[in-house]
Amino acid sequence: MKALIKDGSEVRLREVDPPLLQHPGSLRIRVAAAGLCRTDLYVAEGLLASAGRLVLGHEFAGTVAELGCQVSGLALHQRVAVFPWLGCGQCRWCQAGHTTACPQRRMLGVHLDGAFAEEIVVPAELVYALPDSTSFRAAAYAEPVAASLAILRAGLDPQSRGLVYGRNRIAELTYRLMRLHGFSRVELLQAQKEESSFDYVVETVTQPEDVARMLRLLRPGGTLVVKSRHPRPLQLDLQQLVPKEIRLAAVNYGDFQTSLDLLRNPNFRYEDLLGEGHPLEDWRLLFEEARRDESTKSFFRLSDVWDS
Repeated sequence: MKALIKDGSEVRLREVDPPLLQHPGSLRIRVAAAGLCRTDLYVAEGLLASAGRLVLGHEFAGTVAELGCQVSGLALHQRVAVFPWLGCGQCRWCQAGHTTACPQRRMLGVHLDGAFAEEIVVPAELVYALPDSTSFRAAAYAEPVAASLAILRAGLDPQSRGLVYGRNRIAELTYRLMRLHGFSRVELLQAQKEESSFDYVVETVTQPEDVARMLRLLRPGGTLVVKSRHPRPLQLDLQQLVPKEIRLAAVNYGDFQTSLDLLRNPNFRYEDLLGEGHPLEDWRLLFEEARRDESTKSFFRLSDVWDS
C-alpha cells in the first residue's frame, strides 16, 4: 500500500506492506479521508519529538476492513471515525476516562503509525461508528472540533466579554462553537481592540508578540485560555501577568462523540472551513499550502467516496 512516512529527517511516499492485525482487540481500517494539521507539519519538520520511523497523520475516517476476535459493536465495512489518542488504560486518569491526560499517552501519527496511508490498524477503543449522513471528509474533521470543544471546560462565563485571538480556521471554528453554546459576547480578532477590555482571551497562535498582545487585551483578573499544541515553550511576560492577576486555563479536548454529533447539527456551520482533497502523491504541494494558508483544512483523499 501507499503510505507517507517520516523516516529520521526525511519524509517520503513509499510502497509498504499493509499493517497486520496482531491484537485481538484491534481492527484494520481502510482510510477514506485524512486531514492535515499543524501537528503533522511539526512532526514532519522534526519540531515535535516522534517515533524514528512512522506513518504520519491522525485526523481520519474510513471503513472497517478487518476485525480482531475480541472486537464487538462494530462490523465489517462499517463507516468509522477515530480519536487519535491512546492512554495506558491503567492509570487513574485513564480509569476516569481522561486518556489525553495519561502520563503515558501516545498519539497516532506521532508516537504510533498514523493515517496518511491506505490502511491503518488501531485499538477498538479509539473507533466510533459513523452514520451514513456524515461524509468521510466531515468525520475526518471531528478531531479539530473536539479540540475546539475543550473551550467549554475552561470555566468561562458565557455572558462575559471574550476574544478568540487568531486569524485562522481554528480561531473561526472555536468562535463558531462558542457562539453555538451561548457565548453571546465573544468576538473574533478582526480589528484593533482596546487594551484591558476583555474578560478572557482564547489563544490560537503562540508567537511571542501575539501572546504579549493577548495579555495587554485582558482586563485585570481576566483569563488567558491556552489551547494550542505548539512545540516550543510559551513565553509569558510576568510584568503583565502578575500585576493584572491574570489567570491561566489550559484546555485539551472535548468529547469526541459530541464532536461527531455536532457535525450533524444544522445550526453548526463548518463546511466552508473544509478544503479540497488531494492524492498522497501531492503531499509536498499540500504541506506547502498548509504552511502558507490556514484558512481551510487540507485533506488527503484515499478513496473515490472520500467526500460521501
